[in-house]
Amino acid sequence: MSLTSKQTQDMFDADSPLYGQQVNRRFLPAPANVNLNDLMEPLVEVELAFRATTDLTSNDSLEDLLNKTTVAGALEVPDSRFKDWFPSLGKYNVMSDCAVGGLVVYGKEAPSTKVFKDVADVATVHAELFLDDQKLDEGDSKEVLGNPLKSLQWLVKKLEEQGKQFKEGQLVSSGTFVLPPHLKEGHWAVNFDH
Repeated sequence: MSLTSKQTQDMFDADSPLYGQQVNRRFLPAPANVNLNDLMEPLVEVELAFRATTDLTSNDSLEDLLNKTTVAGALEVPDSRFKDWFPSLGKYNVMSDCAVGGLVVYGKEAPSTKVFKDVADVATVHAELFLDDQKLDEGDSKEVLGNPLKSLQWLVKKLEEQGKQFKEGQLVSSGTFVLPPHLKEGHWAVNFDH
């Protein structure tokens, strides 16, 4: 998922999120090694990743989505085929690059209902991003459309509008908590308070 905050939508002159499809091999369980030579100009985003434990539908409430998913902390590595793409790349090029999907490194998954006491709790996650033990930034899950489950719900509805479905086993990186820095060599980590 891309453009899941007012700030990023404004940067790309958009009024809604975007999504791109990604192949399974671009989702890497943590810890993962990434070769910078395999990427063009990657960034780093702090996100929550949700995996469907059953098929999701547009009729699902946020509570339903909480009950039908696992969740993991994630670092998404958006990338584009263009140099100097962030934030100057137009939204149509962002879309044509699968929402600048590069790869996603995700942590240990747990049932969403075991991590969060209710839907509102999903909007209270605080995370800190580190490079080589130096804190670079921090942010909150409420930056993702007010609640990352709303991002997932938007995606499920958009897919159905296009004759597709979010199927059991599929994983989504739901949107960034922070404006992304450029990926550079080193040890990257994120600490989530949930």
